[in-house]
Amino acid sequence: MKRILLNITFASIITLVAYIAFYVIWGAILNALDDPTLSLLIISLMTTVAFGFFLLYTSKIRKSVGEDEVVSDYKDKQYISFADDFKLVLKRESKMLICIVSIVLICFVLNTFDSVVFGKKTISFPTFLFAPMCLFDSMISIPFVGYLLSAILDCLTYIASLLIYRKKKYDYWMKKV
Repeated sequence: MKRILLNITFASIITLVAYIAFYVIWGAILNALDDPTLSLLIISLMTTVAFGFFLLYTSKIRKSVGEDEVVSDYKDKQYISFADDFKLVLKRESKMLICIVSIVLICFVLNTFDSVVFGKKTISFPTFLFAPMCLFDSMISIPFVGYLLSAILDCLTYIASLLIYRKKKYDYWMKKV
């Protein structure tokens, strides 16, 4: 679990840096839109997709763990479909998904506690590191719904990125053999 938490934190920090760096460009482009909610939706979606990719990079690509997993999973059988691979991935990545949801839930609890008790950020300051994982909260006015949507989309983008990565690695290794 320690490695999972470190990978999520590292991916979130990379996403936060990218968000801040590219917000100047995307913010300027999206400010031209008349609907600020649409601008926020687009930025939130782009950030969530970036987080999913960076999490894939930190947990699977950086140390070739994902490649080893694909070779191990498919050395004696053939890749059939995303649905079959999804079952393997879901079983292997369940701890990662639970950790993502837990982090978003902890951010919700800390931010809600601060706003209700103190009226400002006091004990929830560390949640800033995980802000890219919770951006839909700023878009949806119902507090828990935004965090729930963030957690679901964070998990979906990570799993989708991982499935695409695994398919590409399978194709690469099968052509090589």
